[in-house]
Amino acid sequence: MKIKNIKKLYLLIFLSSISFSEVDLQTGVYDAAEEMMAFDNKMNQLIKEHNQVMFDDEDLELEEIKVEDFEEREKSYILEKTISESHNKKVEVKVLNGLLSVIIKSIESDKLIVDGITSHETTMSGSTMSLFIPVDADENQMKYSYRDGILKIVLPKK
Repeated sequence: MKIKNIKKLYLLIFLSSISFSEVDLQTGVYDAAEEMMAFDNKMNQLIKEHNQVMFDDEDLELEEIKVEDFEEREKSYILEKTISESHNKKVEVKVLNGLLSVIIKSIESDKLIVDGITSHETTMSGSTMSLFIPVDADENQMKYSYRDGILKIVLPKK
């Protein structure tokens, strides 16, 4: 009878030590999660700082467009904006559900030679500007052109 009691006592001690180790394990898991969240926040901050340096307001290729920038004509609305010219630049304009999006993409490639070693560097950048079109504009008939650094968008009236 005494051996059974001793076994029960050992079992009780063993089980209580397991429950304490589980609490410590959970605390360790939460500590690791907090550390990962702090790391994630720091990375987001660094990315934000990097983007602010890379896309400083002075370097924006397209100034803000407003619906007031459309010039109203008898049968259409016309918008003209200057965009810095580059042979590697592509300009797209899309209209969907009354929202006009101007997308600018550019790719630049450079050949670098350092200490006799040749490498190639490619830089891609892009920007997008969106705005609502005038209410009575026909988005399905929109036409645009980009020549000599001038973006011209024509939206006929309905």
